[in-house]
Order: sequence, then structure tokens, then C-alpha cells
Amino acid sequence: MVSKFENLSVLIVGCGSIGRRHARILHGLGVKDIRACDSVESQRNALLLETPVQLFTSYEQGLASRPATVFICTAPQLHISMALQAVEAGAHVFCEKPLSDSSVDFDKLSNVAQLAQRQIMTGLCFRYHKGLTRAKSLLASGQWGRLAAIRSLVGEHLPSVRPDYRTLFSATDGGAFDLTHEVDLAVWFSGRAFKQVRCLTGNCSEINIAAPDIAVILIEFEDRCMASIHLDFFQQPRRRSTELICTQGVITVEFSRWDRCTVSFCGPDSIWTHEQLITDRDDMFRAEDTDFLDAVIQNKVVSCGIVEARQSVEIIEIAKADSTYRKTSLSI
Repeated sequence: MVSKFENLSVLIVGCGSIGRRHARILHGLGVKDIRACDSVESQRNALLLETPVQLFTSYEQGLASRPATVFICTAPQLHISMALQAVEAGAHVFCEKPLSDSSVDFDKLSNVAQLAQRQIMTGLCFRYHKGLTRAKSLLASGQWGRLAAIRSLVGEHLPSVRPDYRTLFSATDGGAFDLTHEVDLAVWFSGRAFKQVRCLTGNCSEINIAAPDIAVILIEFEDRCMASIHLDFFQQPRRRSTELICTQGVITVEFSRWDRCTVSFCGPDSIWTHEQLITDRDDMFRAEDTDFLDAVIQNKVVSCGIVEARQSVEIIEIAKADSTYRKTSLSI
């Protein structure tokens, strides 16, 4: 069967775990011309063992091959500059979340992309998760009334997830703030602009990282809606939950595992309904990659553009400023 994407060329920038995941998924979607670049040889070789790609040792070499699309899977502080280079080279851009660690150059990127008529999409993959999209559709039905409050929690034990965690950006700079999906989901579910943000951070565990291992963020949105978001990098077992508290009921999503989730909802009658959904972690990445590639070949606006990516970045910026967060160096 011929894939509608087989004539697209893709350059993946960064051959770490997320770069390898996108390469595998793009190959499965029928993209035949996959290229990748990384300055670290072991990273390049690890990707090549999983997926047939053409490798480059530098980003400049990769861009010189004139790819139609670029997938940026590097550290957040590099995203904007790399996206600008890609657009200037004539490529459409898919950028992993967050679009940047700062909102300073968002307008510049937006203007450059608009002038070049190139798409910029951010990898807000949880907007494609089966359980969360089910909750979104339930909320949109209006049956539960107006959304008044959001309560989200994500916690995972960083040393178990990444034994090399001390070498990661998260250990020295981002900390718990790197768990930005819940912030974006609050923006997505609320559908409103935010009014104010408050935050507390700390180092409350023994994992011994310089950046905060916990952050608790409070957000006030327009039209009487608030969110409370708990992020931590030490919790065992891993947990992830979202509660949508409405004026006529409650909707919850819980998925501590990647292979299943539970969507529950209850109205004024106090009768709960529980839906058990079978999921696969790759499904949401496959859906977002398909969405991006469809936008490119059909010349339509992407679903998670710069506007959608901006609010969560701005909220994190304000949260860091409001808290005791400090960017420090960790001696290893």
C-alpha cells in the first residue's frame, strides 16, 4: 500500500530517545526519506540500529540536504534558533515541547514562519491521548455544565526513568518544571486566557538534583476557572491524573501506566461511570505526527501552533519568577 507521506523528506535533529521514537513512527507511517543529525556518534548509531535513516554529523549538513520538514528534538533553549534556521532553509517545522524555555522570540519565529509560509507545530502529544481526548469530548458536550476548576497531578521517579538523570537538563535547569504537559492540558481544557499564576517549588526528596524536584502551580483563568497543578520528580509509583470539576459534575482521567487509562464521570445523581481504555504510548505520537504531515501536504494550519504553545511557556516563566526557583549548577 502506498503511503501518502512517502514522498516527504524529514530531518530529525537530535537522536536521543524522543528523536528515535519519532524516527520509528515516521518510518511506520510510510515516510521513506528520513534523515537525522546529532553531534554525538553513539546517539546517531543508536537511532540507526532502530530505523533506516541517512545520518549527518551536524545540523548545518542536515539542512543543506534541503529536507521538506524538520523535527527538532533537542534541548528547549535551542528550539527557537533551530526552528528559525529550518524555516530559513525552506522547511516546515515540528518542534518537541516546550517550544522554548522562554517566550522572548516567539513573535520573531511567528513572523518569519508567516512570511516564509511555513508551518510550526509543537509536540503537545497529550492532546492526542485517548483518555484525555475522551475527557475533552465529554466536557464539550455541555452535560456537566461550565468548567470551574482543574486539578492535575504528575509524579514519577526520575532516577528510575532515567538512570543517567544527573546528566540531564532536568537535573540542573528545568527540574519539575520540565513536566509541562499538565500546564498545557490546563490551558487546553480551560480554553481561556490566564489571568494570574502563583507557584511554590522545593527540593523535598533525596534524589539530589540542583533544580526543584517539586513544583505546585496555581493558575487563574478568565471566566471563573482555576487550576491546581502538582509536578514532582520523585514519586513512586508513577502517577498521572486530571480532574475536571464542573458546575454539574466531575470528569477524571487516570493513567499511571501507558497501556491503559480510566476515564470516570459523575453528575448530580452521584452515579459514577468508569470507562477502561486500552492505550499504547506510541498512539499519541503517531496521531500528532500524522496531523503535522497532513497539514504539510494539504497546506492547512497545524493543530498545535505557536499560539497554542505560547501560553504554557508563559505560565512556566511566571511560575518560576513567583517561586524560589533558581537556575544553578550541580556538581557531579
